[in-house]
Amino acid sequence: MDVKMDANKSKVLNANKRQIVLIRHGRPKSAHNEFVNAVNYKKWVHDYDRSALDPNSLPHEKVNLDSSYIIVSPLLRAKLSAQKYGVMRVDEYCEYLKEMDIPYYKVPFISLRAWQWVVVSRFLWFLGVKGHFESFKEAKRRVVKLADHVESLGEHHQRIILFGHGMIHYFTRKELIKRGWLLTQKNSDFWGITSLESNE
Repeated sequence: MDVKMDANKSKVLNANKRQIVLIRHGRPKSAHNEFVNAVNYKKWVHDYDRSALDPNSLPHEKVNLDSSYIIVSPLLRAKLSAQKYGVMRVDEYCEYLKEMDIPYYKVPFISLRAWQWVVVSRFLWFLGVKGHFESFKEAKRRVVKLADHVESLGEHHQRIILFGHGMIHYFTRKELIKRGWLLTQKNSDFWGITSLESNE
């Protein structure tokens, strides 16, 4: 599903351009996929949000961190991923960058694999079905705030690296492209790297 752009294009940054690099966290230790009912799926979400990293999950490629402003999501899996990546100094832990809440609904008498629950729940969430979690509209407003924040930082930092999550990265990428940023690399897998450059 993911498309990697031309390697040379993604790794060579014009000295006059700004760059934003989105790095997804590594695979959480609790990211198993057994059959669960709605009650156990809620527990699965709770465990996933507090999970350490799978010790066998390692970055398959790395970007150079030198001379970069580094932002990390406050969620544990993002913090641990930044550490494993070799980040020695975090410039900012940003609440806007935390993952969009994984929704869960009370659907009795149904058991699905955990990741099937995620797909079904996300679909209902996109439709606006509410629950005890952040709504899709609220999450999208947070994306706009994150994009605003990153663009303002770009006035003082040529390259900004964000250690975050799949969904927040997906919508942040779309928001930045809408604002004129150019996509040069895209990979949303665990440890995946997505890069954008300013159109200047």
